[in-house]
Amino acid sequence: MKTLTRWFAVVSAWVLWGLTLAAQQPTQQDEFVPIDQLPPQEQLAAAPLLIGAYAFVMVVLFFYVHSLARRLTSVQRELDRLDTTMKQGGSA
Repeated sequence: MKTLTRWFAVVSAWVLWGLTLAAQQPTQQDEFVPIDQLPPQEQLAAAPLLIGAYAFVMVVLFFYVHSLARRLTSVQRELDRLDTTMKQGGSA
């Protein structure tokens, strides 16, 4: 469980670092510039943030499902052990 938590922390830090770098703008503009006058690389400034957000959600979802599967397996083992004990007539 500790390694899963460490991996989650490492991946989270990596994703947040990437989002921070993607959100930084290289230059400041002093006046309004219509979008059709912007260079092509600046027209989709939100795309890296959107991709980063989806990647973050997918990583979190993966770790949640993995954690849930491990807990359900543990509960199933405990139920199987309890069932075996009950069939043998012993006390739990």
